[in-house]
Amino acid sequence: MRPPPALLVPGAEVLGYTVERQLGQGGFGTVYLARNAGRPFALKLLHLPRVGERVEREVSILLKLRHPHVVGLQGYGLWPPGEPRFALIVMEYVDGRRLDAWADAENPSARQVARAVLDVARALAATHAAGVLHRDVKEANVMVRASDGLAKLVDFGIGDYTGARGLTEDILPPGTPEYRAPEAWRYFRQHARVPGARYVAGASDDLWALGVVLYWLLTGRKPFDGEDDAGFIEAVLTQTPTPPCDENERVPRALSDVCMRLLEKTSETRTPNALAVIAALEEALRGADAAWDVPLCDAFGEDTATTQGQQDSFEKWMNRPRHRPRRGARAEPETPPSLAGAPTRVRARPRAFRAWTAMAMVLAMVAAGAVRMHGTSHAPEAVPLRQEVAPTDKSPQSDRAAAPSGPEATAAAVALPATHQEVAATVTTQTPETPSLPLPSKPVRKVRSVMTRAAGTAACTALMACPGPQVRPPPPPEPCPIGAVKAMQERGIRMGDQYIAVFDFSHPRIMSVSEGPAQLLLGERVGDLHSGTALSGRLIVRDRVYGRLTWAVTKPGDSFPVCLEVFAEEGGRGMPREPGDDSTSSARVFTTVRVKAVHEFE
Repeated sequence: MRPPPALLVPGAEVLGYTVERQLGQGGFGTVYLARNAGRPFALKLLHLPRVGERVEREVSILLKLRHPHVVGLQGYGLWPPGEPRFALIVMEYVDGRRLDAWADAENPSARQVARAVLDVARALAATHAAGVLHRDVKEANVMVRASDGLAKLVDFGIGDYTGARGLTEDILPPGTPEYRAPEAWRYFRQHARVPGARYVAGASDDLWALGVVLYWLLTGRKPFDGEDDAGFIEAVLTQTPTPPCDENERVPRALSDVCMRLLEKTSETRTPNALAVIAALEEALRGADAAWDVPLCDAFGEDTATTQGQQDSFEKWMNRPRHRPRRGARAEPETPPSLAGAPTRVRARPRAFRAWTAMAMVLAMVAAGAVRMHGTSHAPEAVPLRQEVAPTDKSPQSDRAAAPSGPEATAAAVALPATHQEVAATVTTQTPETPSLPLPSKPVRKVRSVMTRAAGTAACTALMACPGPQVRPPPPPEPCPIGAVKAMQERGIRMGDQYIAVFDFSHPRIMSVSEGPAQLLLGERVGDLHSGTALSGRLIVRDRVYGRLTWAVTKPGDSFPVCLEVFAEEGGRGMPREPGDDSTSSARVFTTVRVKAVHEFE
C-alpha cells in the first residue's frame, strides 16, 4: 500500500487552519480535524503529483452537490502558496461515526437501519440527479452524526460525472471489489483480455452497493462470499443470497424485500433508481410496528442466549452457520482487587526492574511500556488483471471525518474564504542546502544531568524529606503512521538502527525548544536518503524531551511517512533537559541527537 500523501502534526498551520488531530487516511489523501476562527472543519490534504486531476474532479463534484445528506464543501486551495505540492479540500466536519462503527456500537433496530439507509438513498438521488456517480458506496463512506443520527454520504474521491474525461486505463473503474455489481463482473470476464475495453458504471452500480450495505446492516454479514477471488465473483454472478428476514428473524419482511430488490442480478430487474428506493423505504416505514424497534442483533453479555435459550461460547456461537451476530456495548473487563485504585491502561506491558535504592524504586515506578493489540479483518482481495481498487476501508472520512472527491479542472478557481488566503502558511518542509560533513561530537559538560536531578527530586518527594515537583512520566504509547514502516524499509532505513540528526547544521550548541511541531534534519546519508532530509513531527516536554518524527521530505521533494523516535546521543529515549528552563512546555536541549527507526512509539 502506498504511504499517505501528507502527514501534519497537531498545531500545524495550513492556510489559516490549525490542525488538531488526524482523522483518517486513504489511498489518495489524509484528513485532519482543523479549526479556523473556532469552527471545526475536515481538512483533506492530497499530494498533487500523486492525485493529478482527481483532486479537481473531487472539488468539481462537491460543487455540484448541495444536500443535507451529502458532505458539504467549504473551500479549496493549494499549499504551500509559492510552490504548491498539496491540494487542500476543506469540508464540513461530521461529528459522528462511520456507518459500520455506528452499527457495531449501537446495535440498531430495523427502524434505525431503515432511516439511515433512507438518508443514503436521498443522498444518491441528489447525486445521480446532478449527473454524478459515487462509485464507492460502502459503510466506510457513510457517516452517522452523533447529535441526531442523520447519515451523510462522504468521500467522492473516485466519483465520476457526465462528460468527465476518463482518468484510468483499467478495464474496471476504481472501486471496492466487495461492492461491485454483477454487470461489472460480467463485463470483466468477457473483456478482460480485450485491449482498450472499459466498463462504464451507472447509477445502478451505486444501488447494488447500497443493497450490499443494507444486507450487512440487517444480518451482520455480506450477501456473497468465496474461498478466493474467482469463487467470490462466481457467487455474485450466480447465487441468490438468503433473504435477510430468513437469515435473521428480527428483520421485517418489507425491509428484507427492499434489500433483495437492490441485489437483483441485472440492472433491468433491480430497483430502477434511488427515488424508487426512497419510496419503498418510506412505504415500509409507514407500516412499521413495535417489532421494528427491537435491536436486530443479540447483545454482548454472559447471559445472552444463542438458539433455543442455550448458552454457548462466543467462538462456537460465531461459527454457527445461521445466527444473529452480536453488536452493542461490550462489558468492561473486571479490574483485579489489587488494582482497584490504579488507572486503567488499554495497552500495558509490565517491565521488570531491580530494587536498588528508594530513589531507584521511585523512578522505576513511573516507567511504563506498552504494546499494541492488532485486530484483523477479512475482506476479499482485489481481483487480478486490469482493475483499479479503491483505497482501504480506513477512508479519509473514517473516524469522525467527512471528505469527498470529484470532477473538472475549473474547480481550481474555487478558493478558500478570503480571510483564509491572507494567512501565511508556515512551511516546515523546505530544507536548506547542507553539506554531508561529519558532525562534531557533543562537548563534555560538567553539569548534573536532568535525569539525576529528577531522580533526586523524586526520592525527596517519596520520602517526604524535601519539596520539589513530581516526576512527569513519559508520553503514552502511540502507533506509527500507516505505511511508515514499509516506506522506511523501501528507502534503506533499517528497523532498530539509530542515525544522527540535528536541529540545524550551524554549530553544535544548547538551544531552546517548545512542545509541539518540530523539524530535524538527517545528519548523515541513510540508504537512499541524503544528509539534510527533513524529518517532521512533534516534541513532547516531560522530565526529558521526547521526539516523535512521522514525516520525511527529501531535497528533491519526495515525501513519505516515517516512524522515528528521538534518542539522546549518549543513549536513552528522549533528550535530557539542560539547566536554565524548568517550564512544563519548553526546555533547553542539545542540537545533535539520534533518531531510531521503530515499529511503534513506546
